Amino acid sequence: MTKLQQEQSIAKRVTLVGAIWDAILGIAKIIAGYFSQSQALIADGIHSLSDLITDVFVYFASSNARQGPDEEHPYGHLRFETVTTVFLGMVLIVVAAGIGYESIQSQKEAQVTWYGVAALMATIGIKEAIFHYTKKAGEEIGSKLLIANAWHSRSDALSSVAVLAGLVGVYFGYAWADMLASIVVAVLIGKMALGMIWESLTELVDTAPDPKTIARIKETADSLKNVMAPHDVRARSMAGKIYLDMHIHVASHASVSEGHFLGELVSYTIRKAHPQVVDVLVHIDPEEDFDEVLSVEGARPDYLKQPARHQVLADLSFLLRQHSAYLDINQTRLHYLAHNLDIELIGRADKLPEEADIQKVTQSIYLDIQAASYANSVDVLWSFPKK
Repeated sequence: MTKLQQEQSIAKRVTLVGAIWDAILGIAKIIAGYFSQSQALIADGIHSLSDLITDVFVYFASSNARQGPDEEHPYGHLRFETVTTVFLGMVLIVVAAGIGYESIQSQKEAQVTWYGVAALMATIGIKEAIFHYTKKAGEEIGSKLLIANAWHSRSDALSSVAVLAGLVGVYFGYAWADMLASIVVAVLIGKMALGMIWESLTELVDTAPDPKTIARIKETADSLKNVMAPHDVRARSMAGKIYLDMHIHVASHASVSEGHFLGELVSYTIRKAHPQVVDVLVHIDPEEDFDEVLSVEGARPDYLKQPARHQVLADLSFLLRQHSAYLDINQTRLHYLAHNLDIELIGRADKLPEEADIQKVTQSIYLDIQAASYANSVDVLWSFPKK
């Protein structure tokens, strides 16, 4: 089972447990509210049933969001969670408005009953337990949708506290306390819904994660040897997961394979230290600071005016044609630096004529390559096969 499948299984299990209790508690409070003539208790029951509706959204969104990337969704399906969270928030705003309106229009006088109080006490205890259960699972798999649903459960517990306080007020002769408690429930739901919508919308427009999180990620990359000055860090969030782009400096003469190794090392180390980061794209920059040689915006930087590899190899093949027996032109290493193009030629010492003097041959190579004006520095590296 893949990690995404494991996360999907956890999300579905947790949501199903919450849905069962939401149904039980919602029905119990509505029945108790009806016989108690408590509009606030009925409103609180509707709130619990609205939790059930959102649990259904969360269940199916979690199933879709935890699918792996495909051709149409190369970054995966995690944004399904984000969109569902926005929709969930909009539904809750409608629910809150309805509860508030109904509480103001209702002319019924609430009564305090033991079964009404019992339903509220059970809701407070059970919903608080569901909150901790769901929030822990959401943090474990990095799902903002599950965490939002957890806070939705806690809002049910808090609204039940408000309704209980309203019934206490009614018991002591304050008939308006039930209406006030109902309005408090509506405000709590509305406030929570707006927070969910705002946080999800900021994610949909690729708002960067918390600057402190980015700073910790840069410190992790900078702690590695041979990796210098992580910069130009860009990040986006998807359902609590972070997708990261980063530039790093490596030694100017590092090979392509070494640069790739260091990039993979940075990616692995960051994902290991920061589980919320699921993807890291690392761009390798040579140690020299290219920012100093960049031209005016839109103009071509000087270092890009150097000839490309295919042109350099064609020139070298012509200029060094008399050395082709022992120079492997295709293995030539090119180092594009801020102001220079350094060339390293690879020679096979075992291919030299028996009477050849390696120092004189090297000097001859240096003389022949002078015609390539762009070659600022040239080294000949001779390889000696093991005997």
